[in-house]
Amino acid sequence: MKLHPAYLLSCLFLVLLLSGSTAFSQANGKLQIHFIDVGQGDGALLISPLGETVLFDNGKRGNCDLPVSYLQQLGTTKIDYMIVSHYHDDHIGCTTEVLTEFPLQKKGFDRGGNYNSTTFQKYVAKLGAKRTTATVGTTIILDSGSNHPVKVEIVALSGNGIPTTNENDLSVVATVRFGNFDAVIAGDLSGFKTGSYEDIESSVAPKVGQVEVYKVNHHGSAYSSNEVWLATLKPKIGIISTGSGNSYNHPTQECLDRLHAVGMKTYWTETGNGVEPDPTVDFIGKNILVEATPGSWTFTVNYGSNQLDTYPDWGAPPEAETVPVFAWSKNSNIYHFANCKFVKNISVANLEKGNTPPAGKTLHAGCPK
Repeated sequence: MKLHPAYLLSCLFLVLLLSGSTAFSQANGKLQIHFIDVGQGDGALLISPLGETVLFDNGKRGNCDLPVSYLQQLGTTKIDYMIVSHYHDDHIGCTTEVLTEFPLQKKGFDRGGNYNSTTFQKYVAKLGAKRTTATVGTTIILDSGSNHPVKVEIVALSGNGIPTTNENDLSVVATVRFGNFDAVIAGDLSGFKTGSYEDIESSVAPKVGQVEVYKVNHHGSAYSSNEVWLATLKPKIGIISTGSGNSYNHPTQECLDRLHAVGMKTYWTETGNGVEPDPTVDFIGKNILVEATPGSWTFTVNYGSNQLDTYPDWGAPPEAETVPVFAWSKNSNIYHFANCKFVKNISVANLEKGNTPPAGKTLHAGCPK
């Protein structure tokens, strides 16, 4: 019997995937965005369903063991693309350390130009010929030959046409599109005109559009996340990358008030040194993993000690909007109501959920607790 070439190719892919080949060791068939706890800085790794990678910023100078060790435990061996938002130490401070351990394969995108710092000079030297000036519309397509490609697009940079020399204002704005799922990562973009900042967010917001996940600009600064930006993006959740004990008092009450006013829940890498988190809507997660399954209408947030939250995408059909009623471990003969505090003790690998009681299991006494 003669086998179709496409079938043979798919079998080869499956063999490589199951064999633990380094090319696929970090892939799990889903879109993954790892928001890495780098202290008071930014660093996030996107992994496509088939294992291609984009690194957004890379951590704070002096704290490079944090992103390096996290990427190591993922099984990362290389970085395909890197996008840096701007040239401050807490965003490009680990370029040498990260790219030495995980070599850059294709291009590193930034806004171009120069910046007066030793960290910037080291950044330029490490990228060498792979350093590439982004433009509005610069697009990276991951898994291009698959039925579920990932599109990463630069929608704004360098102040979006607004005259400014403030490095935060110049941040590159990148969107991630994957089926029904959308996210935005925009460094330290500013949203209020002050003595040193311009309002860049308001003009950029229509270029971003509605998203599910918002990496909160400027670590939750008082000068980020204005009302126009939030009303246009309508994020389901926000990720705040902040460091405990930081000297900037991030995240701020002003920013959190605006986020909460539009119904957002937020996930923080650390507790920061500003406003205290509201335990009903703000969650400290350290390394935070957002995942979306190809063709699905939901995405998940994995944070803290294997805690898992599920959210519907915008436009999801009614059945996807339904919050599961029950939860249980596949290895236990007990099940719980989904809001029971004991559900948080179940590892993600064993957690199962549903709207009907699982067969053969007994309801946890007194549940929910």
